[in-house]
Amino acid sequence: MEQKTKFFKYFYNILILFCGFIGLWLFLSHMLHFSFPDYFYANNPDIKFYYGTNVVSMWADLSFFTYHTLIFFSLWCIVFAISNFFNCKKLHIFLTNSSVMSFVFTNYVITVVLYTFFELTSGNITFGLYANVPFAYHNLGTNIITHYLYFIFALIIFLRVKSTNNKSTLLNWFPLIYLILYYFIVKFTGKIAYNIEWYPYVIFDAESLGKMFEINNYALCVIVLIFTLIIIGIIYMVLFRLFAKYKIKKSNIDT
Repeated sequence: MEQKTKFFKYFYNILILFCGFIGLWLFLSHMLHFSFPDYFYANNPDIKFYYGTNVVSMWADLSFFTYHTLIFFSLWCIVFAISNFFNCKKLHIFLTNSSVMSFVFTNYVITVVLYTFFELTSGNITFGLYANVPFAYHNLGTNIITHYLYFIFALIIFLRVKSTNNKSTLLNWFPLIYLILYYFIVKFTGKIAYNIEWYPYVIFDAESLGKMFEINNYALCVIVLIFTLIIIGIIYMVLFRLFAKYKIKKSNIDT
């Protein structure tokens, strides 16, 4: 019986480790397959600003919240498995901290919900299958795996892995710090790092966001942007707190 339990734990950790490495491979594969879209600039010779599809650099993939989510979850899986293999108790306690697990899972919930919402309301539902070419099918497959299959993995891990109670103020507020840093770094790089001004999402440009609401006054666009960012931040932190409370409550019940 004890040997079966050890085998199960070993297999379980191998599976999580494999999940982490595949997740990082999915991101690196997408980034390294980037090719500069000369056709895009040929069709838009005077373009100076764009948001959405990455048309500027393979490094711009690092600006997408989706890939941050995948990277965080994949790294968590890898380090979690390693901490179990080598019995690193302090590392294991940190990784299973209620705030750490809730941060990783909150990112995935928001990623899946927003990706699905924007895809279904885009008017051109493709889920990444933008053309009848091999790489487009590759893109479709990686999108489904990244957004949905890996979300299921993240959900199972969040529900099944026992957490430790959180007593760190820094970890409680780290998600908000991350959001603020993420926004300003992407805004800064999008402004100066590429051949045109480029952002992954409309929330990085006040004028573009205002146009969605048919607002032409720039000052009003800025107000709408600030209000939108505050709402996003509140929703994010509320979800994070709810998930953290769930993990703490479940941990107390289990013990």
